[in-house]
Amino acid sequence: MKDRGYVTIFLSLMLIVMLIVVTAVLKIMDDSSAETKVVTATSSAMSSELANYNRVIFDRYHILLLDKNASGLGEGALEADMENLLRTNLGDGYTVNSVQLSETAGLMDNDLSEFKYQIKDNFKYEALSYTVDKLIEKTGGSDDPVDDEDIADIEQDISVGQQEMSSEDSGSTEEDTAEETAEATDASSAEVTDPRDTLKTYTDAGIASILLPADVTFSGKTISSSGQMGELPSAGRSVFSFGEMDTDFQNLSQMELDTEKSNGWGSSLLTNMEAVMYGAECFGCLTEPKYDDTYLNLEMEYIIAGEDSDGANYKKVVNEILVIRFGFNFAYLLTDQTKQEECEVLATALCVEFPPAKYVVKYLLMGCWSYIESIMDVYMLLRGHSVPFWKNKTNWITDFESLAHLSELEAEATDDESGLNYKEYLMILMAFQGENMYYRMLDLVQLNVSETDIQGADETFRMKNAITAFGADVSVTYKGKDINVHEDSGY
Repeated sequence: MKDRGYVTIFLSLMLIVMLIVVTAVLKIMDDSSAETKVVTATSSAMSSELANYNRVIFDRYHILLLDKNASGLGEGALEADMENLLRTNLGDGYTVNSVQLSETAGLMDNDLSEFKYQIKDNFKYEALSYTVDKLIEKTGGSDDPVDDEDIADIEQDISVGQQEMSSEDSGSTEEDTAEETAEATDASSAEVTDPRDTLKTYTDAGIASILLPADVTFSGKTISSSGQMGELPSAGRSVFSFGEMDTDFQNLSQMELDTEKSNGWGSSLLTNMEAVMYGAECFGCLTEPKYDDTYLNLEMEYIIAGEDSDGANYKKVVNEILVIRFGFNFAYLLTDQTKQEECEVLATALCVEFPPAKYVVKYLLMGCWSYIESIMDVYMLLRGHSVPFWKNKTNWITDFESLAHLSELEAEATDDESGLNYKEYLMILMAFQGENMYYRMLDLVQLNVSETDIQGADETFRMKNAITAFGADVSVTYKGKDINVHEDSGY
């Protein structure tokens, strides 16, 4: 009977211990379950926030981003929204103390690394209509039509020609030839028309304006008038340009430099391949508008020129294409003996007062003719035609009097399937911009999303607030115990 008392006490103690252990286990499980619930609720809340990506930007530009200012609600709005989501997801018994964002990854961070990553991802999976391989195939991979060897040959040809004349007439050096050439031209026979003078009447009027198709409409907006010029991603960055050509064609040394200005674009095109293809797919241009509600109508032109209006971007791009075409057209004339002889005959007539100058004037006239052909090329490109990249006797269009008959020449010309169109020249020019190209693309995205009347536009949107990933530090109290969790999420 005495042992029964001991057994009862022993079993009672064991039961108490087991109850304590079970209670402790249940407490631990409850705490663990609560922490798991907080982690799950936090992850769910972050996913809900990421689902608020800007749909206009995704639909048009295939870029996933989140506005950390929550469409103009201001700093802290995203955290406040997450707090509300956590309260709903956690339910009664949980007190949400705070939500703090941490370690955000901005679209523009680290030299636009996030933006470049998404472009590359788009490059892998998006079926693009333009490929750099196709463009390089059309050009034959040649990006230096006139090189140092060609320039040396020109100098040698001039030197030999002058040496063949009498010592009195050939004593002029290259340094004083430019002045003497101009004087000889002024003193030439009145019956001989210098095509350089004719060209000047057109360049003075503005070549870009003359070439503009009648059906092209420029946007009436300017970036500077939008009030956010300084807020654009590209603010403060330099702009690459070939610079203005010397279209007087009185200075041989300057003309030789102009023939080589566009050399070297092939490596730039390969280096920036994904961005060039992305830009050609997502942004419109003069001949191929993308949308009818964008801030600027000529978007690819803006990526190239970086000016504040369609008109200014158009003018600059036309001049850049003229530079490219000038180099290739001049390179062809260096191989066409018939056209060279024609230029030499005209040069002889223009230089009757100073015959040694004709050897220099011959090449200056070849440059003038190459530029006239380039004007015709751009005229065709702006009207949706494809122009032969390499010229030959059958596809050379102009003579020295062609500037007065551009529309008639267009009617006679045929498209060259192996040639390049206007948009493909824009792709070449975009490649020259390098890093600036990425920033100006983001300029256009910001302008379109914040300034146009498209559905889903947000006038408060700024690219500097765009993030693609973020961390969240969450503090929750459950049954008197603080639960602190950290979660990371992103696109």
